[in-house]
Amino acid sequence: MRIRDIMSTNVVTVDEKTLIGDARKIMEAHRIRRLPVMKKDKLVGLVTKHMLLEAAPSPATSLSIHELHYLLAQMTVKDIMVKKPFTISPDMPAEEAMQLGQEKGYGGFLVAEDGRLVGVVTESDIVRIITRVLGVKEKGKRIDIKVSKEFGNFQKIMNILDEHKTVLLSMITLKEPEEEDWLTILRVKSEDAEPIAKELKTSGFNVTYVG
Repeated sequence: MRIRDIMSTNVVTVDEKTLIGDARKIMEAHRIRRLPVMKKDKLVGLVTKHMLLEAAPSPATSLSIHELHYLLAQMTVKDIMVKKPFTISPDMPAEEAMQLGQEKGYGGFLVAEDGRLVGVVTESDIVRIITRVLGVKEKGKRIDIKVSKEFGNFQKIMNILDEHKTVLLSMITLKEPEEEDWLTILRVKSEDAEPIAKELKTSGFNVTYVG
């Protein structure tokens, strides 16, 4: 699954000359937390809801309340925006974008292609699609197995599922810290996974959880 498959293409943007107060109203009206800032058709910056709430002129402490309100009313998004914001490609895999977001502490990304802003994707969008990929919303059962790195183990697992005429909703493998085995998490479309788990045990697999 690529970012282009899940990104929003109807992106709300503002011009760099947009007043901060107007930008706040736009965010509230569209219920968004990020606004790409444009200069004509070029992406030049990004402002977030937090940045707008924190916006204040630097000499504020020496100003009267009336002067402060006046200066705030004149400030534009250009005065506070992040210039040359970070963007990702629409061809980036969704899981790679999620990892990047965790590393950088970003809750969303602007998506650019050939220098043009083509979309926006949030962490919620990525989590939602990965949830679909993992089959979490499908009713089913979970079986956890510790699997050695020997070749042929996954074929054995698939054969057992085929024998029980059970659909595999998803399979995740995780390397166990300081262990040789891999933790394999199966989600199967079944109302009762016990018979499958029993046969897996009979076939030599270490089943650690069924539910």
